[in-house]
Amino acid sequence: MGPELIAVVVAGGFGVAGTILGVVMTTWLGRSAEQRRLAAEDDRRWLADRRRVYAAFLVLSQSMLREIDGVAGFLPYRGDEEVADEDEAFMTDGLMDYHVRWDDELQPALSDVQLVAGRGVADLADRVSGALMEITAVVERRGPFVDYYPGWFRAQDLLGVLRNAMRAELGLNDAIEAAYPRDAEWPWLSERPSEEEYIRRQTEIPGRPPLTPSEMARIVELEDGESASAAPA
Repeated sequence: MGPELIAVVVAGGFGVAGTILGVVMTTWLGRSAEQRRLAAEDDRRWLADRRRVYAAFLVLSQSMLREIDGVAGFLPYRGDEEVADEDEAFMTDGLMDYHVRWDDELQPALSDVQLVAGRGVADLADRVSGALMEITAVVERRGPFVDYYPGWFRAQDLLGVLRNAMRAELGLNDAIEAAYPRDAEWPWLSERPSEEEYIRRQTEIPGRPPLTPSEMARIVELEDGESASAAPA
C-alpha cells in the first residue's frame, strides 16, 4: 500500500471516528439536557406539592385557633362568675366539634406535612398540632379565661415559627414577624396620613360644607388620644 493510499485511509478513519464521536457527544448532551429538564420539572412539582400541603396545614391550624377562641370566650373571666346554661351547652358542643375536627382534619393534614417536610418543619407541625389540643384543657375544666389566653397566644406564636420554617424550606428566607397582641396603631402604618389628617383635608375641598359636629368631635378625640399616649408614664 503506497503512502498516498495510507494517507487516504488514515484521513478517512479520522473522519469516521470524528463522525461517530460527534454522534456520541450529541446523544450524550441531549440526554444530559433531558435529564436536567426532568430534574427541574420534578423539583417544581415537589415545591408545588410542599407549598400546597404547607398552606393547607397553616390555614386549618389558624382556623382552629379562631374556633377554640370562640368557645373559650364564654369562660368566666376570673373564674368566680356564673356560667349561663346556654353558654355551658355552647361550650360543650363547641368542644366536641373541635375535637372531632382535630382528629378528622388536622391529623391527616399533619401526616401530609410530615410526608414532604424536612425534620425541622415536621417537628414544628407536630408541636402545633399538640398545642391546639393542649389549649383546650382550661376550657374542658371550665377554668377562668385569664388562665386560657396565655396558652392561646403561645400557640399563635408557635404557628408563626412554623410558618417561617415552611417559608425557608420553600426558598423564602425573610421571616415574617407578627407580634401579639397587636399594638394600638395596627393595621395602619405610622408614616402614612392619619385619620385626623384625612378629616382635616375635607376642609380643602372646594365647595365642601364645614366639618360636622361629629367630625369635629372625632378630631378632638384623636388629639386627646395622641396626648395621652405621649404623656410620660
